[in-house]
Formats: sequence, C-alpha cells, structure tokens
Amino acid sequence: MLNALTPVTHQWNLALVRVPLRRVDDHFVLYVADGYYRRYDKDTLPDEIKTKMAMILATDHKVIPDRDLRRLGVYENTQSDELDEIGWRASESFYCIVMPIDSLKALRGETNG
Repeated sequence: MLNALTPVTHQWNLALVRVPLRRVDDHFVLYVADGYYRRYDKDTLPDEIKTKMAMILATDHKVIPDRDLRRLGVYENTQSDELDEIGWRASESFYCIVMPIDSLKALRGETNG
C-alpha cells in the first residue's frame, strides 16, 4: 500500500511539493516520482532534508504506528500549522517533506530550464 508513494503538489502553495520519506533502519527512502525513489543514509541525505527533519523531530507530537497510517495520511499535516511548509511526521517511519519543486527536480536529476 505505502510502497507506491509519489510527490504531491502542496495544498496551498503551487511552488511547493509534499514528498514522502520513509526511514528504514539506517537509511532513508525519498519518493521523488511515480515508481522512482532515492535512497540515502545519514551522511548522504541532502542538507535541505536534514534541516527539515531536525525541525520536524523537534516538535512534540503523537506518533502513530505504521500499520494505522492510511496512504493519504502521509500527505496530511496533523501536527502543527507551523510545519505546513516544512514537513511533518506521519507515523513511526513515514514523513512528508515539503520542498520547492526545483529542489525535487534536482533530486530527480532533472535540469532547470
């Protein structure tokens, strides 16, 4: 169910994209397109994402088990309005990172132009 995640346009700001991320053991899986993901470890995770993860993890919120997470739940900020343009934790291992569309294109290997 949650293996085929894909980026989704932000609900209010069309210049931003909500990008699913899953932490699995010692690495991160970032779903950058339909059927396409990038895998990182703590050393290779892009700085923009590291910064957003630090802000997300610094907030106090209830963490739900992965088994209770619905697919659309990844994309819904149930944490805090302040996180709407940063990202949030959706469950034990799933996060949603909000980033500019140009940053997502760069992670896909696309050029701006």
